[in-house]
Amino acid sequence: MKEAKSDRLKRLQIVYIVVFLMFVAIILRLAQIQIQQGSDYANELADRSYKKDYIPAMRGNIYDRNGYVIAESRPSHLAVFREQEVMEKKAYFVLVEKLEKILSLDKATLLKKMDVGYAYEKGNYVEAARQLPRYLEKELKVDLTDKEIAVLGEHRGELPGIEVVTKPIRKYDPKQIAVQAVGYVRPFHIAENVKLASYKDEITQYLPNQLVGFDGIELSYEKELRGSNGYRMYEVAANQTVVKQVEEVPSVPGNHVYLTIDQRVQLDIRDSIRAFLPKLRATIPEARAAKGAYVVAVEVKTGKVVAMVSYPEYDPNVWIEGPDQKTYDEIKLAVTNGTIREAPYDTRPLTGEAAIQEGYKHPGSIVPSGSVLKPITVLLGLQEGIIAPSDRWNDGGVYHYGRGTDRIKNDSSKAHGIITPAISLQKSSNTYMARIGEELSRRKGKESAAVLQSYYHAFGLGVQTGVDLPNENKGKEDYLVMDENYGPLAAMVQASFGQQVRATTVQLAQFAATLANKGVRLQPQMVDKITDAEGKLVKSYTPKTMSTFPHPDKYWDILEQGMVLVTKPGGTAVRAYEGMPFQVAAKTGTSEQDIYVPVTVTDEKTGQKKTRWKMHRRITNGVSISYAPVDDPVLAVAVIVPEGGYGGRSAAIISRSVYDVYNKHIGIK
Repeated sequence: MKEAKSDRLKRLQIVYIVVFLMFVAIILRLAQIQIQQGSDYANELADRSYKKDYIPAMRGNIYDRNGYVIAESRPSHLAVFREQEVMEKKAYFVLVEKLEKILSLDKATLLKKMDVGYAYEKGNYVEAARQLPRYLEKELKVDLTDKEIAVLGEHRGELPGIEVVTKPIRKYDPKQIAVQAVGYVRPFHIAENVKLASYKDEITQYLPNQLVGFDGIELSYEKELRGSNGYRMYEVAANQTVVKQVEEVPSVPGNHVYLTIDQRVQLDIRDSIRAFLPKLRATIPEARAAKGAYVVAVEVKTGKVVAMVSYPEYDPNVWIEGPDQKTYDEIKLAVTNGTIREAPYDTRPLTGEAAIQEGYKHPGSIVPSGSVLKPITVLLGLQEGIIAPSDRWNDGGVYHYGRGTDRIKNDSSKAHGIITPAISLQKSSNTYMARIGEELSRRKGKESAAVLQSYYHAFGLGVQTGVDLPNENKGKEDYLVMDENYGPLAAMVQASFGQQVRATTVQLAQFAATLANKGVRLQPQMVDKITDAEGKLVKSYTPKTMSTFPHPDKYWDILEQGMVLVTKPGGTAVRAYEGMPFQVAAKTGTSEQDIYVPVTVTDEKTGQKKTRWKMHRRITNGVSISYAPVDDPVLAVAVIVPEGGYGGRSAAIISRSVYDVYNKHIGIK
């Protein structure tokens, strides 16, 4: 027993000794690592870092109401240039000469895209100002072919700073569908550089070269379309080799936006305008300079915009790689959406100073609305008790007001004889309206302008319509300026027949729809619904009432009767609407506008040159509002043709084509 116990003690002692020696070895090794090799490991750890490789989100698509793709994002292989920290002038030139053969782009184009401080002009390299920060990645060519990708990869060592990357790019339908309403995209760093207000506090959401909305739906629905960027986090060694991936957050694609626009209706209207304007210029002397037309068609019961045409248009795909100066000069006059804000006159093919001077001689897209506003004057007269529904008045063609020295004339001073409120609209009597304007100023005095303004605002004139597009113009209320300068009498008389309000096309469309809805003003709606990338509904849109303006039905009946008579024999738009399968209620306008041009004069006393504005000529603009069918309104249409001459011969003709196209593709009944 004693021997066995002694053996166990010896074995335990051996185990204790072995364990002790092992602990000693471990401690010695730890000491060696910490003391002798600690600095080496610390240096190695310090040399390691983390790199975040961002994954750009795929931007959502834009569709028409039927699911037709208008704008889409898709992956593309791009050649990009990342400028190296140390690159000499000669290195740029050598690189360009190699890339010229691979990418089939000339030296001048490549240097412009690389933006390295040099240009290629007339066979020589010359210095040029940089346009962008040095650190930004510059895109040289999108949609590389398989051969171009292979050659770039094969010669990568000879092409410093050149890489092939995959990025989402934006493509627009080549048929140019509602291009100004849809808008366009540009890299985020450009939005940041021009201080676009929408992105003031959004810097953390974007990569410098990520495409963001710059106008139209692309801008107003940016947060829905953009998605969320992802990233991969890598641990990298001092030599920049990847040790391992430590984290991945996938990108989330943007939502898809479905417009209320019907691309079939949109394109057919655009094409009819394209065919009509040359005929108008050739046959109507007053319209010989008419080169633009602006159309908005709204569904009466919902406010959905089925067509929004700002003509002329352009190809928005020029923004994919960014237009050069020549291309931009060619498209800049067509980029602005003239249905919601002021678009310039199309002076092409003139360029430079000649184009600028010619532009002064023509109106933009926002012109005096003219006689289309007369239904409001009649409604005001009825509601304020100035006229009665049974009113009968002898129109002698000329109306003297005030002390009798000032006068208002009908077109060609035509006398219409005994007329009623409805007939005054059919004949578009200026004198009948002036009579209402004068009596308003007599009764309301200094409050006249405020009373008139309340009527205009109730129909969406002088206020923003609420259309879901950026930078909407609320038009001009010139009668307020006239009231301040000349008093209420002159202001109310001149405003009574439409010369003192300049409304946008979308405002006039809302006005027409409000007439059809008997005073219920709906917000014009551009987006029907939003879905996620899988097609699941994210948000739907319902009609939104902006205001209501209730009046007795007998007043609305008078306005409608008068607007129907406009399309009948003796009306101002009988030719435009004859033979239609349903009844249209319409009002045409032929607004007069004085055009002033700048002239340089020398001050006789100081010798200094000054710019003054000189009367150039008086032009007439064609305007039209309408809705149909009268018994159950479905569609309201507004058309402006700057310098179009009589509205019945220009704007109303285009309006007729809108109903024909809508009836063909969707159906009025």
